Amino acid sequence: MKTILSALVAEQQLLDQYLQSIPLREWDKKTRFKSMTITDQVSYLAGSEDLAFNAIKKKGSFFTDYKGPSGQEKFAKVQIAKGKKMRPQDVIEWWRLSRAKMIEVLAKSSQSREVKWWKNTWDMKTFVMWKLSETWAHSLDIFDVTNNEFNDTARLEHISEFGWVQVPNISKINKIKNRDLRIELIGPEYKVWNYGPENSENLIKGNASDWCRLITGRAESINKITLTTSGQFAERYIKFNHPMI
Repeated sequence: MKTILSALVAEQQLLDQYLQSIPLREWDKKTRFKSMTITDQVSYLAGSEDLAFNAIKKKGSFFTDYKGPSGQEKFAKVQIAKGKKMRPQDVIEWWRLSRAKMIEVLAKSSQSREVKWWKNTWDMKTFVMWKLSETWAHSLDIFDVTNNEFNDTARLEHISEFGWVQVPNISKINKIKNRDLRIELIGPEYKVWNYGPENSENLIKGNASDWCRLITGRAESINKITLTTSGQFAERYIKFNHPMI
């Protein structure tokens, strides 16, 4: 947990520092994430931290405000509306305060503690990996819309693991029976990260960055992914619908 929390803080700080450099005129640019502007995205991240704090400390009482199949869309609209009333710097401050509260809570939580998050029930380790994945994915969106290169780091290890942990859930979303799946990845500095049974007949291997983009819904197209597969389930898996997080 300490390692993943440190990675989460580092990812948040990276985005925070980059946001400081973005000219005010660019904050209204629309990103790939549901056509949200940069202001909208940071507001969404800040609101997500508030919701997460409530989920852990208040047993998710806020979720009653966002019931039904369109609950997440309603949640996003509420956070965006709040952010639109603020200056960009104030939106950043909102995110800073919200995430600081969350880090403090997470640092005191046991790895096995469960938290309900929308339709999921995750242990705390998985939840923190998700939060890291969320921050990373939205950073990609913001760097992309401002035409800046986003450099990969060893933090991709935890995002890669989250992607593997979610294989059963993604299979369910795509209405395909889950199968054993082996993931073999090469990360920055030629680090090797493997997940799943070694003898699985289904294998996905390749660049960790491509895998992380796939599982966070940030792969521009299947043709631009360098991942290779063997086995029918693995071949189908990289073509699945992977929701943007």
